[in-house]
Amino acid sequence: MAPIIQVPVEHTLNILENVLKKRTHITRVLKDREEQMPSGEDYDQMEVNLDNEPFLQPLDADDTKASIYYARQKWTKYCIYRHLGDWRTAIRKKNCGKGKMMLFLHWICKTSLAKRRKPGSNRSLHTYWRDFKMLYRRVNGEYVDANNRLEVVKYIDGTLKPLFELRTTSKSKPVAGPDDLLLLLVQLWARDESVFPTEDDRHDVATIMLFQAYTGGRPAEFVHASKGKASEDPLGEREEANKNARPRKATHCDHDEDSDADIDGETECDDDSNADDGPGSDDDMIFDSEDDRSDDGTPDEDMDEYSGSDSGYNSDRTDVTMTEDTDKCYTTEIDECGEPLRQNLDAAKLSEFEEVKRQYKALCYEDICLWIVQNPKRGERDLLAMEVHLRNHKGVDNKPKPTTFLFRENPLPILCPISHILTRAIRDNAVLVDGYTSAEPFFATDLGSQNIKAMKVHWKPEWLKRPVFRRSVWTTNGWVKSKTEPMPYSKYAFYLNRLGRDAGIEDTLTSYCFRRGCANAIDGKASDAVRDQVMRHNPLTGVFNEAYNNQAVRFNVQDAYLESDITDDGLTRAFTHMSIRCNPGAPKEVPREVMDRLLAADPQIVVLKREFKESHTRIKWDYKFINRAPQEVREAHKKLGQQLKAATKSLEDELEAEHRKDYFFYIHNEMMKRQLNRPLNGTVEEEEGVEPVIEHQLEERTRLQLVLCDLSKDLSPQAIVARKVSAVNLQIALASRKELMTRQRRPSPTCKDPLKGQSPICAPAPTPALDPLPPASKFPLVFEKTQCIFCIGNEALSYGQRTRKFRRPSHMWDHVENIHLRDVPAEQRIICHHPICKAEGLILDGVVLFKNHVATVHEVRLRPNVFPR
Repeated sequence: MAPIIQVPVEHTLNILENVLKKRTHITRVLKDREEQMPSGEDYDQMEVNLDNEPFLQPLDADDTKASIYYARQKWTKYCIYRHLGDWRTAIRKKNCGKGKMMLFLHWICKTSLAKRRKPGSNRSLHTYWRDFKMLYRRVNGEYVDANNRLEVVKYIDGTLKPLFELRTTSKSKPVAGPDDLLLLLVQLWARDESVFPTEDDRHDVATIMLFQAYTGGRPAEFVHASKGKASEDPLGEREEANKNARPRKATHCDHDEDSDADIDGETECDDDSNADDGPGSDDDMIFDSEDDRSDDGTPDEDMDEYSGSDSGYNSDRTDVTMTEDTDKCYTTEIDECGEPLRQNLDAAKLSEFEEVKRQYKALCYEDICLWIVQNPKRGERDLLAMEVHLRNHKGVDNKPKPTTFLFRENPLPILCPISHILTRAIRDNAVLVDGYTSAEPFFATDLGSQNIKAMKVHWKPEWLKRPVFRRSVWTTNGWVKSKTEPMPYSKYAFYLNRLGRDAGIEDTLTSYCFRRGCANAIDGKASDAVRDQVMRHNPLTGVFNEAYNNQAVRFNVQDAYLESDITDDGLTRAFTHMSIRCNPGAPKEVPREVMDRLLAADPQIVVLKREFKESHTRIKWDYKFINRAPQEVREAHKKLGQQLKAATKSLEDELEAEHRKDYFFYIHNEMMKRQLNRPLNGTVEEEEGVEPVIEHQLEERTRLQLVLCDLSKDLSPQAIVARKVSAVNLQIALASRKELMTRQRRPSPTCKDPLKGQSPICAPAPTPALDPLPPASKFPLVFEKTQCIFCIGNEALSYGQRTRKFRRPSHMWDHVENIHLRDVPAEQRIICHHPICKAEGLILDGVVLFKNHVATVHEVRLRPNVFPR
């Protein structure tokens, strides 16, 4: 019999009083609604208005709105090119016949597809035609004539396809299996030399990968998929209204469709500055298309308006603009580093009884239910279980199909999603009950002694609506994890692509590799109904067979035809996944000296460099400073710089892709030659390839890789629990730290790989103690003139990184101005980050007073302000 727990009377009374107050509030609201009830005459007028309304716009999803927006942008440019007048008038039924539609697609081939350095795609042209039909319907209130639709399709396939030599082949659809997942996770935790803004991001990427592999979820079910203004005003009605209200003010446009590459010069200043998803990314579309039976819903690489980062489609730009706006309005929340965190403009004060609404379509804490369950086997420890409720699937606004997945513990911490979520929750301090600040209490419960079957872990109320996976935001003290803003999809896609490239996988790694892997793993082992439920597909639609089924046949057809026993030699599994085409020695980039020589030989880049340099010299001669030049001169100079950057980036991407492709071609030929030259007779001593282990900057990561990369399963239950506890605690410790981008290559000592050999944890052992943070007294109040005041107070860095010295004071000045004080208004209050001053809560009113404080108290001069901020 379960124990009876007495609830305090005061607690019960408060709950019931709140119910009464809420009921009174709702009664008042209902009464106000009754008073605002329209009269019979009002309904008559409303009926007349609805009868006069020719066409009600359909309830489109954000993806559809974005497609209509970019189709309108193309059509508007076409109307300007042919002098057809207003785009709305030109697309009217009486003015838009099949000839104009055909020539519009011909113009798209000429201006977009034919300009590319490789053949365009026939699928891209059909996608343009599909989006134009949606635009036509929303303007005219009816579909394109059926006969005209057939004629245009025949014109595309019969005339435009051979004329412009459009490709009809589809891209490969690689499938990530369990071996690929483990390979990528080991690369992420142990071998990855790339730097994340915060180590929290590394942990989030690993957790999302596990969720995608185990649920087959689309990326938009876990991270935020922003469409920007494209999904807000697809027909440009508000844009036209703003033009009429302010005819002299030029509207800002985030899209420059004249260029095929991203030419935006305002990029984020971090190691992921090239993180934008350029054309060719297999995951630019967040949701795969089930209606038109496309491969996996990803747009073709020729769809510049639909996939390029310059369009803002699923890019990070809208999120950056949003956070910049919030920076200017709210700086009240202070994090553990004493930094003001960003607040959301929509977080206005709610009334006492209004329910807080979710601001983003992303996985939130209220979607995760963590349980501690009594083990059915007597005498063994309690088990952790987790329910994850996925609701942000494709079509959720029209046909919601929420799906709940149950997760169990995995003996390997690197593959255990519960351990990763536990780390995230402890790191966020999201557990409601005090005392659960480490992993030990979760693994030390004994429900059997109290005859309790299960115990639910509740989250704090303020965390329920917050995203689990959040972005890192920039503050004056460096990158910190936001408490409210979700991780954008473009960042997650960039991290995945970089991880696959660094791991040596030949195919491009995208989030749909895990989705396809999950679908193929379920197929045949579960019923079609369960498979469709997991994939969130409508039943009996055949989406799996047309879009997700592995292109490599998962069956030994040869043995079946010969009517012999089906051999399980492992080849089928190997060749239906990605890891067999993986080579860790694959180059990550073209050597810098070779790249510089090739860039200097490109005629287009040479001309743009010369023009940009001449423009810069002319402006400096006439105005001395760029900021003092007239706006039109600065805009022309900026455009030259953007074009130079776009041309350089385009050539670099092409060279790196060809360099990597040539490596995978060359390496197999070289191995075949070596096989011919090896001795046929006699024994050859096998060289023991000792793989070097990367020496990480942070001690926490070095210790964590030993635990996560311990793949041994023949351990006692106590040792398995000890390994999990160590992994969770070390992940929590690592998440609070940060690595720095360095120019020097990290040393690789010849030590034993943790993946080879025996387990470093063979018996229950406490988590290894990490060195505590150095006390404030270890940092003198007066430090050297080449040290950074902000880095000294950054507790996420190691002691050596905090006390690092620059070669010259001018280098330290550049570091402070370009990194820490970038975009900081002159009047913004700044915290002195020196440990002694920060402990006293010293805050300076403005940049000038802050620099004076550093000069007088710490005796370190910072660069004086030449221009007012």
